[in-house]
Amino acid sequence: MNAQDPKLSTPQASQAADPLAQLQDIHLPPEIGLWPPAWGWWLLATLLIVCIGTLIFLVRRHQTRNAYRTLALKELNRIHKHYSLEQNAEYLQEVSILLRRTALSGFTSQFNASLKGGAWLEWLDQQCPKAQQQFSKGVGEALLTGPYQKNPEFDRAKLHKLCEIWIKEHRNQSQQTKKIKTKQEAKGV
Repeated sequence: MNAQDPKLSTPQASQAADPLAQLQDIHLPPEIGLWPPAWGWWLLATLLIVCIGTLIFLVRRHQTRNAYRTLALKELNRIHKHYSLEQNAEYLQEVSILLRRTALSGFTSQFNASLKGGAWLEWLDQQCPKAQQQFSKGVGEALLTGPYQKNPEFDRAKLHKLCEIWIKEHRNQSQQTKKIKTKQEAKGV
């Protein structure tokens, strides 16, 4: 076999002798698209939607249950601005009515509207520990006799602050129910 043999010098013959020449380029798979996402992303999206929905529900329920507090605070501030310092008896009467209306709104089935005198003030203290007994043993006592006096003497700023604290911080009916259930669970009932 001569190196000059025409059969071996053709390009086809040289390809047959070189196996690497017969290989084709590597075909890459198509790029992975963003859609549709993997099942883990669907699960995460569902969980996120459920969490956001639950959060919105809880916030709205809290706002609905406590809307009466916002209205009562606005009314308390209106009363405070409306009555001058010479109209203390009228001021005390309006504040007392406002506290009763607030109690009726927050404690629809548990509030005894016939409470009067010291029992009424003690009830106010019981519903708001932050009041620190100031209704029955402090400035709140003016609510008992003040509306019936011509010109009662009391610290109006302290009473206003006390009523503001009570409206903001008292435990309403739904909070009372949770507390009772927690105590029963602790006892094992």
